[in-house]
Amino acid sequence: MWYRIQDFKDSVLAYIINLIKFYFFVGLYSIKYVGLHFYNLVLHPKRYTQTKVSVPPPCLSNEINGQHQYVKLQKHKFHYVEKGDRTNRLVLLIHGYPEFWYSWRFQLQKLSSYYHVVAIDMKGYGDSDKPLSRNEYNIDVVTQELRDFLTAIGSQKCTLITHGQGGILGWNFISKYPDLVDNYISISSPHPTSFLQELELNRVPQTGWHYFCQLPYVPEKEVMKQDMAIFDTIFSRMLNNKRGNMTQEDLEAFKYTFSRKEDWVGPLNYIRALLKPQMYLGHTRKVRVPTLFIVGNADPFISLEMICKSSEYVDNFTLKIVEGGGHFLPQEMPNYINSIILDFLKLPEVQLPTREFPTDQSIIKKMFGAGRTVVTSTVNYGNQVILARRQ
Repeated sequence: MWYRIQDFKDSVLAYIINLIKFYFFVGLYSIKYVGLHFYNLVLHPKRYTQTKVSVPPPCLSNEINGQHQYVKLQKHKFHYVEKGDRTNRLVLLIHGYPEFWYSWRFQLQKLSSYYHVVAIDMKGYGDSDKPLSRNEYNIDVVTQELRDFLTAIGSQKCTLITHGQGGILGWNFISKYPDLVDNYISISSPHPTSFLQELELNRVPQTGWHYFCQLPYVPEKEVMKQDMAIFDTIFSRMLNNKRGNMTQEDLEAFKYTFSRKEDWVGPLNYIRALLKPQMYLGHTRKVRVPTLFIVGNADPFISLEMICKSSEYVDNFTLKIVEGGGHFLPQEMPNYINSIILDFLKLPEVQLPTREFPTDQSIIKKMFGAGRTVVTSTVNYGNQVILARRQ
């Protein structure tokens, strides 16, 4: 009993210390970024003007990617795209930041030959509802909603595939509901605990930006500046790739979907919810779901330490290093990534194609080789809505 009391006291003390450190860094980095924001706003006001895309690019409604559907849970509407025979095993795709269902277009087209594939718009993204309250993006809230989503579309189990920020939800889901997941594939998504540990040690790129995002309003304005040049930057590898994995129309689809300030509140709220200190009174248990971690050795956001620490949370952990691969692997190297996925799932057996980018040097290669209303959606695809109640 004495040991339990002492453990509780230690947990409370650690929580208080982390809380103080958290708000210290929020204040420190906010001064820096807010200063830069107002400096640019005064001297370069044109950077904060943008040309809005008023009409959805045709690629968003291209039937080759699947059928658009909606499901209404207890509080919010979720949009998703599905393709493939519904009698086949379900593969559920969860996108990262700043993306939406369209990031999985190549997987919808290929994996649907063997599975029932569903690419969901996470809450706050795309054509799903966009609540503005930060509490709506608490990890336990969105995890329960994903459980309800599976029930609503009539599925009892799935293979879960996440990318980037979607891994926050994916890792938590397989820990809380392991019996609902046959296999888990994490693409460029380290375990959230490993990410936070590296962030605390200032070993994450743009550490200050993550703390600055705790502020309301200003971060949303920053990501939209220069006609949302953020997309030109993060997708530069694909736009300059001779294979043409991303076209100008694809780029316009992203800029259209994120064309309003409200379209950024949800994505940034995930960061706000993740970084806020929590008090953990128990140990994180190992997950028994077979897990594949796919990461590019040219990914600037994933470190060797994140990979190693992520493996500690899984009993059955497989690592695949993609030479020359950056952060947005499902779009950068779709054929190769699809083959890795199918090979891991073992249906069907496939021959991995050669990589789609030249090799790069990296540490991995060397070792391994603010509001409370709900905003209306950006896109209106107009298909049926499934009404569901929590079981």
